[in-house]
Amino acid sequence: MAATDEAAMEIPDAARDRRNPVVPSEETISAGRSLWRTHCETCHGSLGKGDGPNARLHEARKGHAPRNLTEPEVQENLTDGEIFWRLSKGIVEGDNIIMPRYEGKVPSETARWQLVLYVRQLGRLGPAKITQKK
Repeated sequence: MAATDEAAMEIPDAARDRRNPVVPSEETISAGRSLWRTHCETCHGSLGKGDGPNARLHEARKGHAPRNLTEPEVQENLTDGEIFWRLSKGIVEGDNIIMPRYEGKVPSETARWQLVLYVRQLGRLGPAKITQKK
């Protein structure tokens, strides 16, 4: 990866340290779920496991499978600020758009923070299902 690609992938400390200003509630999580269904579900799947209907095609074309956002290590190693940055700025390697930037498609910062709340909700649901099966 070229140095410019690495810089584009790196999340600034100030962005990483941002806290979600949106208070979790049934209404804000529901709003995030609606955005998820519109913009994220086709790749990440309805439950965030990276198994959406376009996941295999995405992996074949982009060289990356969509991330399973329910895995505890994924949830634990990403701050809300990092999730917000990634969905705002996307993930781009040279000319290869791994994940599109959503700040243009979802211009409201509040709405993108609601989406972060929903991603966190997916993380809480994923480990609970795994624990119940053990």
